[in-house]
Amino acid sequence: MMNNRNTTNLAQLRQLDLAQFKSNSQTIQPGDVFVCRQGPNWDSHKSIDEAIGRGAVGVIANKPLELDVPCILTPSFSSSVSLINQYYQYPQDKLVQIGVTGTNGKTTVAYCLNALLNRQFKSAYTGTLGCQFSDEQVELDNTTPDAISLLNLFHAMEQSGVTHNVMEVSSHALSQDRVSIVDFDVVVITNIGSDHLDYHRSRDDYIQAKLRLIDRLKPGGIAVINLDDELALAMIERCRSKARVVTFSMADPGADIFASEITSSCHGGQFRLIYQGQDLAVRTALPFTFNIENSLAVLAMLTAIDIEISIAVDMLATMEHAPGRSEVYMMENGATAIIDYAHNYDSLLNLLENVQRHSCGRIYTVIGVTGDRLADAAAIGELCSDRSDHVFFTTDNPQGVCQEKLFAAMTSQVSKDNTSSDHNRQNIIEQAVSCLMPEDVLLLCGKGPEKHQYISSNKNDPQPYIGDFAALMQAGGMRFPNGQLQVEAAIA
Repeated sequence: MMNNRNTTNLAQLRQLDLAQFKSNSQTIQPGDVFVCRQGPNWDSHKSIDEAIGRGAVGVIANKPLELDVPCILTPSFSSSVSLINQYYQYPQDKLVQIGVTGTNGKTTVAYCLNALLNRQFKSAYTGTLGCQFSDEQVELDNTTPDAISLLNLFHAMEQSGVTHNVMEVSSHALSQDRVSIVDFDVVVITNIGSDHLDYHRSRDDYIQAKLRLIDRLKPGGIAVINLDDELALAMIERCRSKARVVTFSMADPGADIFASEITSSCHGGQFRLIYQGQDLAVRTALPFTFNIENSLAVLAMLTAIDIEISIAVDMLATMEHAPGRSEVYMMENGATAIIDYAHNYDSLLNLLENVQRHSCGRIYTVIGVTGDRLADAAAIGELCSDRSDHVFFTTDNPQGVCQEKLFAAMTSQVSKDNTSSDHNRQNIIEQAVSCLMPEDVLLLCGKGPEKHQYISSNKNDPQPYIGDFAALMQAGGMRFPNGQLQVEAAIA
């Protein structure tokens, strides 16, 4: 009976001249099919009229309905996803799927790996910076989209000849089974710290969510593991009898890929790479020590898909940074500005420690806390105050939380008199730039390349923001006034 129903449903879909499938009525475009879902807080069957009004040519529902457009009935949302998967003929299985997770570094690793893969293959990137493949740039609501959005994207990738997809996989996505339709060929866990504890009830829940990426590996797949992470043994144990393990390390010579004689600065980094008896000199243009770790992860992933190590090392030497990740700019007076997406405690500590290690002047930090990280705001504020000469607290996606409440939390554990606050991020960047003297460093943290602010909790209503780079340009004093994204090594 179910098979007959599936056959009928597929036949109905194939009769439609449809564009894409959408589960959010507010994003429906003419030609889309609206997919209903009964969630714990909202039943989107109530949004059908809005979807049809926006141009939906069909509806996939979980209850019988009389509509003016074709209505395809399935018993559940998961059945609807399976139907769409059949309609697209399982496009995810036609790509080499590479998953990247971790508290920090996943955007840099995924974005840079994709850029290098595109030199030999036709690769796609899916993550915090959107979805990029061929000439397509698709904005995403989440780092890891829902299953229906992923199927739309995978189908488009397949149609354009993409062979590899490098995807950031967030802890939210793993917890919510958003990637349950994907069997990965290779995965990497860059590190596991603490994050999103507003959503995950405890750090252990957060850790378990991250480890679920290993469970999504194909039989015989490869897991790339950071031996320097305190949870490395738990990761390796999770792989037992399921996956081949490739390890990397900056501390353990027993790792499959080991970096020694490491030097790093804002100029980039260099190290000796020990791999299968070979000793290779490696250079990377990515600044700071934490990007040595990211570079090792990229090298390990390249070898996991059978790219010869000497070729991988040559590729790494010309690898460019991901947008908004440790972008370093010279100011005309000899100061330095760094735009970095660092926004959680671990990533901010990493960044501030590296800048302290390589700077001679004062450190100024511009930072906000997102509304979903209110619980972390006090620790983040204290860290930035302790590690900076002055901290400028400002707005960074409050998501419906009162900004004054966020400011109060950020300053609640600050013991030094070295903070300022301003709701207007552009204004406070201008204030910070006016303080800079030669050899000083200005860190613009949290936004990276983002050009919006989520002031309300409605992610479908972003407010425009000119972006940290444009705000820095307008504040004046840039060595490259024409706005060219030229990045210089500025810290000794």
